[in-house]
Amino acid sequence: MTTKQWGYERADCRGDFALSLFLDDMDRLITHYTGRASEQPETVLFQAQAAANKLLQAYEKNARNTTAFTSQFIEIKSLINATNNLVLVPIFSSGLKQKLVELLNRSNQTSLH
Repeated sequence: MTTKQWGYERADCRGDFALSLFLDDMDRLITHYTGRASEQPETVLFQAQAAANKLLQAYEKNARNTTAFTSQFIEIKSLINATNNLVLVPIFSSGLKQKLVELLNRSNQTSLH
């Protein structure tokens, strides 16, 4: 069984595509730590925050042709929902959020022919 490659490890981790890879990796990270809900929520939150920090640092170091990750941060928030399940939510810094919104706006303007 092979381990899935992280986006920042890919040769095509550059420009706007690096942001797309980053979002996929954040989803992978949140899904992983949410799946550990049987542990103490405080412990899971601490570990998820540490992993998010490392992920952002890896993108800042490895993503090419973009400054989207430079001096940015992510804060992981946790809550227990109505069905008593742990929910983790990444809150992006304003600079990173701006780059993600710009990417979304550009993708909405792209015509599919």
